[in-house]
Amino acid sequence: MTNVQATASDSPFIQGRNARLYGKPKAECPYPEGSEDRQAWMEAYDEAQQSDPPKAVR
Repeated sequence: MTNVQATASDSPFIQGRNARLYGKPKAECPYPEGSEDRQAWMEAYDEAQQSDPPKAVR
């Protein structure tokens, strides 16, 4: 038997943030509709989107 411990990067919140930062679409959320994990993933994705640097205007 192995002793596997979860890390912060395993959390749905961190996964959602990282998905946004790495350019994945929001539709790729791996958690089922109505789950707490999905809600955390979506919230983190949206927060990461709001903190995106503004695009340069030419």
